[in-house]
Amino acid sequence: MATKTCTCGAAAFKFEDPSGIEHVVTTNQTFTFELTDGGAAAVTYAQDNATSVTTTDGRRLTFRPQVTISQPGATAFNGNRLTWGPTADAQNGVAVYSLAGEFVTEFSEGNIPQYWKAITITANDVDAPTQLDGTFEDQFGRKMTWVAISVA
Repeated sequence: MATKTCTCGAAAFKFEDPSGIEHVVTTNQTFTFELTDGGAAAVTYAQDNATSVTTTDGRRLTFRPQVTISQPGATAFNGNRLTWGPTADAQNGVAVYSLAGEFVTEFSEGNIPQYWKAITITANDVDAPTQLDGTFEDQFGRKMTWVAISVA
């Protein structure tokens, strides 16, 4: 498991808030995720807790991890975070569509959770990405785009 830091270039990260208003993440803002390489067909990305970025209009977008519940009807979490992103070495540099998994964000105005599912993600190297591109959609049909997000 390795923590990966994503850095946003100018206008590289855009998203629509729950009201449909587009926001642009400020240049050089960073967020993190954990990459686990379990083998050629078992790579997972999981969102780190409480990472946040600011937007050019002074707002904040906070990432929240999604976790599974230990059993149906239980109220305690078992700590298994849901994953998002490419899952196999063969997906290097390939636009991968409709992957399972999601991550959650909360926008500073209203703090309404948005559950983002990948429409497409491209990682230049699934095991050791240095760049991510992606398009995501939330439960309201809002869009988020990443263009040439740097990863270290």
